[in-house]
Amino acid sequence: MTNPISPLKGFSLSALEKLVLDHFGLQGTLQTLPGELDINAFLETNTGDKYILKIAHSEEDQAHVEMQNAMMQHLEGKLATLELPRVIANVSGENITMVRDEHGQSRLMRLLSWVEGDLWAKVNPHSHALLESLGQACGKMSEALLDFDHPAAHRHFKWNLLDGLWIKEHLDLVTDKQQRATLDYFIQMVEQEVHPRLHLLRRSVVYNDSNDYNILLSKDATDRKVIGLIDFGDAVHTLLVSDIAIAAAYACMDKPDPLSAAAHLVKGFHEVLPFSEDELAVIFPLIALRLCVSVINSAQNKTSDPENTYLQVSEQPAWDLLEKLRTIPAALAHYTFRHHCGLEACPKRISFDQWIATQPNHLGKVVDADWSNEAEILDLSIGSLELGNNANFDTLSAFELTIQRIMLEKRAKVGLGGYAEIRPFYSTDAYLQDSNEGPRWRTVHLGLDVWMPNESLVFSPLDGIVHSVQNNSGERDYGPTVIIAHKVSETLTFYTLYGHLSRRSLSHLYVGQKIEKGEIIATVGHSKENGGWPPHLHFQVILDLLGWKGDFPGVAFPDEQAVWLSICPNPAELITGLPDARSKPPMNNTDIIAARREHLGKNLSISYHHPLHMQRGFLQYLYDINGRRYLDTVNNVPHVGHQHPRVVQAAQRQLAILNTNTRYLHENIIHFAAELLATFPPELSVCYFVNSGSEANELAIRMAKTYSGQSDMIALEAGYHGNTGACVDVSAYKFNGKGGKGAPPHTQVVPMPDTYRGLYREANTGEKYAAFVEEAVQKVQGQGRNIAGFICESILSCGGQIVLPPAYLETAYQTIRAAGGLCIADEVQVGLGRVGSHFWGFELQGVVPDIVTIGKPIGNGHPLAAVVTTQAVADAFTNGMEYFNTFGGNPVSCAIGREVLQVVKEEKLQDNALQIGKYLLEGLQQLQNQYPIIGDVRGQGLFLGFELVKDPTTLAPAPEQATYLANRMRERGILMSTDGPLHNVLKIKPPMCFNQKNAAFFLAHLETVLGEDVMKI
Repeated sequence: MTNPISPLKGFSLSALEKLVLDHFGLQGTLQTLPGELDINAFLETNTGDKYILKIAHSEEDQAHVEMQNAMMQHLEGKLATLELPRVIANVSGENITMVRDEHGQSRLMRLLSWVEGDLWAKVNPHSHALLESLGQACGKMSEALLDFDHPAAHRHFKWNLLDGLWIKEHLDLVTDKQQRATLDYFIQMVEQEVHPRLHLLRRSVVYNDSNDYNILLSKDATDRKVIGLIDFGDAVHTLLVSDIAIAAAYACMDKPDPLSAAAHLVKGFHEVLPFSEDELAVIFPLIALRLCVSVINSAQNKTSDPENTYLQVSEQPAWDLLEKLRTIPAALAHYTFRHHCGLEACPKRISFDQWIATQPNHLGKVVDADWSNEAEILDLSIGSLELGNNANFDTLSAFELTIQRIMLEKRAKVGLGGYAEIRPFYSTDAYLQDSNEGPRWRTVHLGLDVWMPNESLVFSPLDGIVHSVQNNSGERDYGPTVIIAHKVSETLTFYTLYGHLSRRSLSHLYVGQKIEKGEIIATVGHSKENGGWPPHLHFQVILDLLGWKGDFPGVAFPDEQAVWLSICPNPAELITGLPDARSKPPMNNTDIIAARREHLGKNLSISYHHPLHMQRGFLQYLYDINGRRYLDTVNNVPHVGHQHPRVVQAAQRQLAILNTNTRYLHENIIHFAAELLATFPPELSVCYFVNSGSEANELAIRMAKTYSGQSDMIALEAGYHGNTGACVDVSAYKFNGKGGKGAPPHTQVVPMPDTYRGLYREANTGEKYAAFVEEAVQKVQGQGRNIAGFICESILSCGGQIVLPPAYLETAYQTIRAAGGLCIADEVQVGLGRVGSHFWGFELQGVVPDIVTIGKPIGNGHPLAAVVTTQAVADAFTNGMEYFNTFGGNPVSCAIGREVLQVVKEEKLQDNALQIGKYLLEGLQQLQNQYPIIGDVRGQGLFLGFELVKDPTTLAPAPEQATYLANRMRERGILMSTDGPLHNVLKIKPPMCFNQKNAAFFLAHLETVLGEDVMKI
């Protein structure tokens, strides 16, 4: 919403300044503020004091102005936690001053104290905590006004929701048919839901105007909360619940999920001033009514004052919100508000539970099965080991084969499962919806699945009447579906839904048909007619159909789980003798963290302020315990993708027959070595296989020392090469960090060749930075020793994704070799095609190292790594001492490594890294032009980074903003991480299958977060 400047309406700016001087003795500058009818102006005096000048419109009733003053004075001592304007008396001691405008009309003038704060309209984002803070502020205001009254508050007023249906007389102003239908829909809702309850609803004087420009927030962008409310001009005696409805009407605008936003407001208000049952029921219709009044008011203003844009400022957002609200059943909103207020979401649930407790032996069967001998529970949950890899269900045909395989393994005729189960196959784009905090998926299953052959008979467990018969024929839909109503008492009617039926099941059923308990009502459909699913019955109990006809949601969002499970009780309760098919929930985060602290080393860190409990991975995604899908931009170890099906299969196949050490002969190690060496220059011709990048670098350092007969190593500032003793000794990132003791005597540290904030910042500074390597060599030689080796990542990762300047390695390698040392290229992070233009990162520099180390990416996360070196180095290392590694090069690891190389080649992932890396780099550079907090963008292929600075001139780092950004992106479903010695670099090194759609998604959400208040510099 924009913030237009309103006209002065009868006064010049100089005339206003004179009025202030004459009547209040104050001199200063005035700035006009928005207003629909009144004049509002900000006054800053010459002494720095701040006020707001208010001049009422010519038709304003003085009693109403007196009422506003009385309200502010009443609240002065009662709302210590909120900042409110105070009335300033004029030089005569009066709170209201009568003045005349240039047309000679009498106007009422007041001066109020200025309340400091950021306007709600200007703040981004509106978090759940901030929404609750607004609800609390409204609750405090309403509570403080319970004992306030004034005759002028009892007035007819267009913004009084108690009289809101005045709009019915002006509907002809809306000519758009869809908009008119929307207004009719909500007017009817108000007449049906609100008016019958009017005698039950509390009334008082309410603030009545919590709009975007009247709500003031704390200045601290990292800890926003509502600290004040201004402008009491709309105060009126009306329904107490109006205040939260009005606040929600504005706060929900432009939100993808307005119901969630409103629920957090309601929660905050209820914590301060609890709602009654009836008040909770009318909040949603009143939110809609406020919006309806707003759009009709805008329509009137277009006719009467078309030039005043302020009068139409919220019109389109209001229409947009009304259309969103129309898709939300009023009952669902009511239940959601109840849940957020700590009540059972669906009131009928209490009656249902009481009824079902008396019926254990009087329910009929749903299918013809011997539960104790024929049925097995199937685990289809997010962490199910039975379900396995995502490739087992990424198509419905694959899912059908998987169900058949699981039931065959269990020797089951009937499979049970599903109620309240978090399911991974609902985390596809088909179930995606935008929330106020990024993407979310409907992953919570609301029914019970009975997996059995098609044409199996389906029975009604109770007497009932057919409510609907419908073929929901879309893919991944219910297919043919029947809903039966069961009236079990005068006060309780509920419904049972039967989905995935055969088409012929619908031919003999009709709406209104009576059904007896135990009567055959349908048969299970096959996959070609039941929505594409494997044959099964979806059985669901529903306490309130929420206006749906012929269909009903079978899955819910995890954050709405409590509401939907209240509406849809466990269907197993209607089936006598059925075992509980609910899957055992995983440990909660609190228990896991406590156990880690008790049993694991205290220096094992956890990512993010709110840790993630992951249950599944697939290609470029990770999935948490709620089935939420996270786009992974940071985990380069699963090089070709998390749990890539081909890699998983290669491991499973080999693991099933043999896994042993290399003292036995096996073909896999020979094939893998040959295929790996084929990617290197011919000089690098010998492989050693180990289990991790740390082991690889440890071995490489040992080789260098053996080859040279020396002990001194040269390493880079901020470098990291592993967690073994020798690796930490050459990792300045560790020994210069917390707990470190500085460089060991035999490690020489040279400056990082950082052309952004380093010693030399020109483009072609490789030789200048390499001169520091020469200095280190001379220093060692001056002490009577020589150099064993030089270890350097081909692109510096912990250094902050630093791309080496041209000629750096070439010059450094010449220096090292001249001193008799070896050159080690650490390719743990950047190798295997990640840089796009080349297969190995060192090729960017046009050099050939003496030793190359490769880490877990070659095993796609499996503990596999390698050292590749020249024949001369290998011969020197063969000095009589055997090198043996129990698991290095075992048949399973080599089978995995071979498959990773094949996937990189056959899926053209190196070219993908080149193309997507270029797309990402260009997108980041565009964002850099928009947001000055991005100081530098750098990298190659899918090994990128961008550095955040508080000042583009001084390059002052912004680590707090970097941490905020990583955590906010995590909240929006994208995994990022910080890096660099100053902790202000965001790194981007995703699985190599990361595609353009992922990149566009990432850039769009990154832009959203960059636009938030914390990121402004």
